[in-house]
Amino acid sequence: MSSDDRGTPGPAREEVAIVGMAGRFPGAAGIDEFWRNLRDGVESIRQFSADELGSAGVDAESQRDPSFVNAGAVMDDPEGFDAPFFGMSAREAEITDPQ
Repeated sequence: MSSDDRGTPGPAREEVAIVGMAGRFPGAAGIDEFWRNLRDGVESIRQFSADELGSAGVDAESQRDPSFVNAGAVMDDPEGFDAPFFGMSAREAEITDPQ
């Protein structure tokens, strides 16, 4: 048991220090770039061309639908995702939507 600033007994506390962070984000390969993008108002959502959508299997009729959104957040090197670190199989990682 530990005590608070007034000497009142309470549950034991553990100090925590964050000594490093890592991450990959659309438009940012790391934390520093991510924060710079936020600070500078960088837009990381990108618009897809009709050719890109067609290559991805989106038919022309769907592309013309007024409710269709031809934009998304794209991660560089999705193959670099470390599925085993997160306890996922390769197949599960492949079909996972990161949203």
